[in-house]
Amino acid sequence: MLVALVSIAAAGVIIPRLGFTWMPDANSDDFSVGFRTAPGSTLDYTLGKGREISDFLKKHPDVEYTYLTAGGGFRGTPNQGSVNVQLRRHDQRDRTLTEIQNQLRGQLRQITGVSASINQTSSIFGGRGQPIRVNIQGPEQSRLKIAAGRVYEEMKTIPGVAEPTSSDQGDIPQLDVSVDRQLAWAAGVGINAVGTTLQPLFSGTRATRWEDPQGYQHDVIVVYPDSLRKSAADVANIPISSSNLDANGQPAIVPLSQVADVRSGVGPQQIERRQLERQINISAGVIPGYPLGDVAAAVKASIDSLGLPPGYHAVFTGDVQNLNDTKGYVAEALILAVVFIYLILASLFGSFLQPLAIMLALPLSFIGVALALLLTRGNMNVMSMIGIIMLMGLVTKNGILLVDFTNQQREHGSDREHSILTAARTRIRPIIMTTFAMVFGMIPLALAIGAGAEQRAPMARAVIGGLVTSTLLTLFVVPVMYTLLDDAASWALSRRRSHRPVAPVDPAVTDGAFGD
Repeated sequence: MLVALVSIAAAGVIIPRLGFTWMPDANSDDFSVGFRTAPGSTLDYTLGKGREISDFLKKHPDVEYTYLTAGGGFRGTPNQGSVNVQLRRHDQRDRTLTEIQNQLRGQLRQITGVSASINQTSSIFGGRGQPIRVNIQGPEQSRLKIAAGRVYEEMKTIPGVAEPTSSDQGDIPQLDVSVDRQLAWAAGVGINAVGTTLQPLFSGTRATRWEDPQGYQHDVIVVYPDSLRKSAADVANIPISSSNLDANGQPAIVPLSQVADVRSGVGPQQIERRQLERQINISAGVIPGYPLGDVAAAVKASIDSLGLPPGYHAVFTGDVQNLNDTKGYVAEALILAVVFIYLILASLFGSFLQPLAIMLALPLSFIGVALALLLTRGNMNVMSMIGIIMLMGLVTKNGILLVDFTNQQREHGSDREHSILTAARTRIRPIIMTTFAMVFGMIPLALAIGAGAEQRAPMARAVIGGLVTSTLLTLFVVPVMYTLLDDAASWALSRRRSHRPVAPVDPAVTDGAFGD
């Protein structure tokens, strides 16, 4: 029993030191590089920088080809893009994906005029993106920018944080149109008329679809020519339809300058909102070797130490939120598993104490999980947590075999000690065989054979370690616990009988029984 208690305590010490992360790093054969140019850059300039990054990546000996995208679709951001990189197969290159990415991180910073970052990949749960995402939220835009800037600079100094980026990319040139409501009312022009006139001219509107000779369809987008909107004066001359009628009975046309003041200014490139609050998103990667949970905790502690103004706060999303949610879900699943296992065993054995001896094997498996992950330099993640849930149903089988056979022997008249020893000798063979079968079945998965198999390996390693230690300890601990619980039940039964009141004897019945 002392060994069991020590193993449980050791597991409680080792597991928190392993660190927590959402998904383990995978040696996959592809990744992506996100990039962005200065705010207000044209699409041609962004494409040129994208080609420069793509050409640089192609020179790497492990890169097979790249695929460049920029602009983000119909109304995307013209200063952003990404380069998808396909590597040679993992068995045909000498370096892992992590080593290649670490090498490229420093080299990509040397490309001027563009900010590039390597997006980490989660091939099983989720897609590409940075694992750490912090949303700085608050009511007022200018103070929000200051708070987000402080958080951004602080995240740069935190160990384990890689390539932080902010959605607040700086202000871009814009034209501010201030409509004079009185003049607009007098001219018969409404605010809605100004907006519906300017929006399609600058953002573009889909007029029709055109089919080329090969049968592919293309959108025909109508946009105001750049030559007619180079300055504030050009925009001020844009005609606006009025609700007033001219001499010919047709809607009057008035220039925008007659009802509005058009001035040059600057503004944010994009405005983000979450739960009715403005926000600025700051995302960052995690350097391999640093657990996501530890890095996220360090980021949160740093943000708390900054002391954001009242009404402004930080919200973690992305893999950090997924990890925190998963830890709660796994805890709930483990509790439900333990409760259901106990109820089933109690109904099968017809006892509330004997299932406790069997369920002691559950915490005995934790030391095996901790040692297996420690020896393989792993950490606690989604896959290893799934392995722990699997163990809840696997490790109890050994105790069931021992206790069930012991009960059968006692029902046939054997004493308790002889029944326990007979059960251990008889059941050790099927216990070892089933354990070995499960362990050897998990070995190919634990060896992480194949591209991306590293993400599934922690589940097998957790199962193997938990099965080995629980099997070895169960053979000794469960019989001892069975004996202690049986003694406790016997003591409680004898104590209850000793305190049971004796029924009084009727004297008349006694005299009649013995006669004269």
